[in-house]
Amino acid sequence: MSYDDLMNSRLTVRAVRARYYAITFLVWFATALPLALSVLLAQARGLSLFEVSVALGLYSLTIVLLEVPTGGLADAVGRKRVALLAFALAALYNVAFLLAFSFPMLLLAMILYGVSRALSSGALDAWFVDALQAADANVDLQPALAGAETVGLLALGLGTMAGGVLPKLFAWLPADGTAILTPLAVPLVAALAVKLLTVVAIAVLVREERPVGGSWRAGFRAVPALVRDALALSRANPRLLLLMSASFVAGLAIISLEALWQPFFAALPEVGQSSAAAPLFGVIMAGNFLVGMVGNLLSVPLARHWGGRYARVSAVARLLQGASILALAATGALVPAAGFFWLAYLMGGVGLSPHATLLNAEIPAERRSAMLSVQSLAAYLGSFVGGAALGYVAEHVAISAAWLIAGALTVVSLAPYLILDARRDRRPEGDCGSEQLLQQP
Repeated sequence: MSYDDLMNSRLTVRAVRARYYAITFLVWFATALPLALSVLLAQARGLSLFEVSVALGLYSLTIVLLEVPTGGLADAVGRKRVALLAFALAALYNVAFLLAFSFPMLLLAMILYGVSRALSSGALDAWFVDALQAADANVDLQPALAGAETVGLLALGLGTMAGGVLPKLFAWLPADGTAILTPLAVPLVAALAVKLLTVVAIAVLVREERPVGGSWRAGFRAVPALVRDALALSRANPRLLLLMSASFVAGLAIISLEALWQPFFAALPEVGQSSAAAPLFGVIMAGNFLVGMVGNLLSVPLARHWGGRYARVSAVARLLQGASILALAATGALVPAAGFFWLAYLMGGVGLSPHATLLNAEIPAERRSAMLSVQSLAAYLGSFVGGAALGYVAEHVAISAAWLIAGALTVVSLAPYLILDARRDRRPEGDCGSEQLLQQP
């Protein structure tokens, strides 16, 4: 077979998975490299925690404002083209952060990062699902999606560990805050290199067979109509509304854990009296990635055991995750607290790919990027509301009170999945599916 024949041949399911998993690993490995040290780097350059917090808030706001429009852009001009732009901007973010010795430069860096994350959200995911279905119309998406989540978590774990080791290997570099390249900045440089490699990998490995739009100008002009379509599809499809509501609560619950676990564990008697608190936090964080991987792997046999009833798997996962958060809120000792904390992340991993499978089953291929961006927006809004409201409760009442609210809401959020499971064999009259709505004038 000639090279041209090889490049024009249709990819197999196995080839699609291998390509997407390779890109996924690079994306999250690069993300994780500077993850644990970026705030320390900013502080070493004279930036305050308040300035860092404002910059992070601007990053989140950028994502919220651009999430759905950039998903529509990916549908208009092509997922590969938007993904290439996204990770080129992600590399520019690293350069800007490397040069961020002032608050305005830090803000510019975080805006670049927010735009890149908004562009990348949904683009490659949509390509992955479409490519799998092009290779095999009857493909089971759930194992493939679970595998992708597992690879991403593995990359996060390895990247975090590598990022922690790199400054020690380059301890001979100047450590003062006036130098561009310091030990704390090395993981950022390494992440830049991996992101450039990611751009090359996308250019080589991603082959988009679906027809795409022409110029970027035409694509931008098409975005408002695509966004309206995506929002209309979300409103018109009751199943999508149920899944979006579950995503909102998931974002709220996860942000409550991510934002509050460090002060919670630091206040425990065993940790406060220990000189090894920092390594202990590293173990807890690494444990999150590990149990998340295990949860994704467990979801596959669970879904098969229940005959592909993904809503049931998600409901059970939500119930156990909520119960874990409630138990964590009532715990005052290190060992059980760590156990319940990890159990919450384990159940979060179990529910990820079944939820994604249910979501993709309701989405038309020509709007997949935009619709996945709507789903991501729901989760980000949940994170925003949870971070603000539960952060206020934690500060003025107690962290345990915030987790009691998050746990209760998580338990309640199994209701959408129970409704979907009850409706799995029937579509109520008047329920306008996504494909039908797109065909309407």
